[in-house]
Amino acid sequence: MEANPLQKPLKRALRSCRRQSKSEHVTKKKKTLDGFALFPDDLLLEILKKLPPDLLRYKVKFVCRRWFILITNNILFDHASLILQRSTGSNTIRLMDIREEEQGLKMKQQFINIPFHGCIKSWCNEYLLLTDSIRIGILYLFNLITKQGSFISSPSISCGGHYNCKCGLGLSYDPFKKIYKVVHVYMGPPIQCEILVLESNFPSNTWLIWKKVNGPSYTGQRQYYWENPVSVQGRYFHWDVHSDKYLVSMDTVKERFRQTFLPGSGSGSGSDVYPMDDRYSLVEMGGFLTLLHKVSFDQVNVWMLKDFQKTKWEKFQSICILGYVCLRVFPGSVVSFPVTSVKSKRYIIFRKPGSTTGLYSYDLKNKIMKRLEIDIADNERCVVQSTTASFWKT
Repeated sequence: MEANPLQKPLKRALRSCRRQSKSEHVTKKKKTLDGFALFPDDLLLEILKKLPPDLLRYKVKFVCRRWFILITNNILFDHASLILQRSTGSNTIRLMDIREEEQGLKMKQQFINIPFHGCIKSWCNEYLLLTDSIRIGILYLFNLITKQGSFISSPSISCGGHYNCKCGLGLSYDPFKKIYKVVHVYMGPPIQCEILVLESNFPSNTWLIWKKVNGPSYTGQRQYYWENPVSVQGRYFHWDVHSDKYLVSMDTVKERFRQTFLPGSGSGSGSDVYPMDDRYSLVEMGGFLTLLHKVSFDQVNVWMLKDFQKTKWEKFQSICILGYVCLRVFPGSVVSFPVTSVKSKRYIIFRKPGSTTGLYSYDLKNKIMKRLEIDIADNERCVVQSTTASFWKT
């Protein structure tokens, strides 16, 4: 039977129509889903703030570039974010968001009132952990997004208060189980540790029980005092114990302590290592623990712990800074150097001590130290945010 000569052209035309129809359907669907494009930023922000923090951080944030920028810059503050609070504690705090732009660093400040008069001890994601300066053992958790707070269970054993350097408190996040943990390390002797696992319904956490875990058996020169840890990725805690060989670290997910050897003291270190002493400081930089070692009056070696499990340090850079920025950390001091860094790992934020205290940024690319336009009182503390968030990749 002879084939219809119009059959092949007709099939080609049908296929072309289907493709065109499918394309128009997808385009129409995209236009339908992009209705939020008509919303101004301030209105869209008010809508997004109604969503649960975890949903914002791990899902909604990645819907599109516009949402990522709005949520990161205006809700989560996942930049070089720090809080300024009077050392005696207060209800009003200053939240400083320091972000990198083409012209340099841009700062945004907002005042936040907390319905609790206490001292901020730790900041993980959007939660602040506070203690009461008068009532020993009282702990309070505050959400910076929802502006709601609640009391949580007091530590099982009194450490004599959280102001006498006998203990350290840290708030961490377990990304696998999606739970928060409060870690309380305090002087025994020996040094002891307990952990409180926070449920999603925070008001119910006033009745939870603290779990005791094995504390560190190595304390360096820190025999009579302890303090709050440097938090990295919201998971790894590190304590400077003024040892020239190691830090005391904790993986809060595995709930284990260990020695983290310093560059030159263990495996994974390069040959260009000066003998370690107590002239070093710790800071989180781009999701890595970073150690700044002052090797001379104006030279500082910057090391990054690129692999926590294998204790692999890499020398990031050697920088030359002016002598008026002191890098030595004195036990018991409320001043910490350096303070924080931007996520691109280009700028490090320092704080200058003394009567003319202030914040300075050091540009690792152009090797320039510049004072930031932030006024700080001598009695104000800097509390740095630790975040588990990923960042938008182009």
